[in-house]
Formats: sequence, C-alpha cells, structure tokens
Amino acid sequence: MASTRVTLVVLSCTFVMSQLLLTAGLCPDMQTYDSWMAWCEDEFTYSVNISYICDWDQTIVPYSRVTKCAEAVSLTLNCTDRRRLFDVFMLDLHRRFFANCTPPREPDFDAPDDVFAAAVAIPTVLVWVAVFAWTYWNANKR
Repeated sequence: MASTRVTLVVLSCTFVMSQLLLTAGLCPDMQTYDSWMAWCEDEFTYSVNISYICDWDQTIVPYSRVTKCAEAVSLTLNCTDRRRLFDVFMLDLHRRFFANCTPPREPDFDAPDDVFAAAVAIPTVLVWVAVFAWTYWNANKR
C-alpha cells in the first residue's frame, strides 16, 4: 500500500515537472516540438499491442522506435536541453503505458551441490577447530 502511494506521488510530481519544463521554452518552437512528440507517441500507440504492453519481447521494437523518434525530434529542432526533454517525454510515456506492469520475477536459484556443501562444511570445521584449539590452550595453561 505504501509503495502505491510513493508511486502515485512520484508520477504526479513527474507530470507537474513535465508541464513546467515544456512551458519553459527549451526548444525554439515548442508548438512544433509538441506536435512532433505527439506524432511519435501516436506511432508508438499504433505499433504496440496494448494487451501485451508488459511483455518486453512484444514491446521492444516499438519502444526502440519511439526512443529514436524522440531523440531525432529534439535534435532536429535544436532544443537546448535535449536530455531533459527526452527524460520528461519518456517518463510521461512510462506513466501512461507501463504503470501497471510489474517487474519480471527472477526465478529462484539454488546453489550447486558442491557450493552448498562447502558453505556448510567450512564453517562447521572451523568451529570444531576453534573449540579444540581453545580447549587445548586452556588445558595447557594450568
């Protein structure tokens, strides 16, 4: 529940920040920039299957295209802060399309038998050696 609140706060802050940045005039012609970025987003929307949006194998090609499109627009229009504009665009894209995707779960990994045996045997032997050495040292001290 707490992570959902944090996600919502981050997303709403991202939206407010994107609006502030886009009105800051980071491109000589922001209206043309907005139009081209809308076109890039439309191309992404039409080329990706929304029902498989969280499947990276299905989404990687359209995602790559929208990334290249956004970079090309900011380069072509000679925007002063290309990286920031790109980041704002991509964060907004993620907020709208990938917000409900969960990261893939890594399969559980069991250590190989020899590694497991060594991880158990070495500390056990070291404890026995330490106890023996301590006992021997105390017995000879008297």
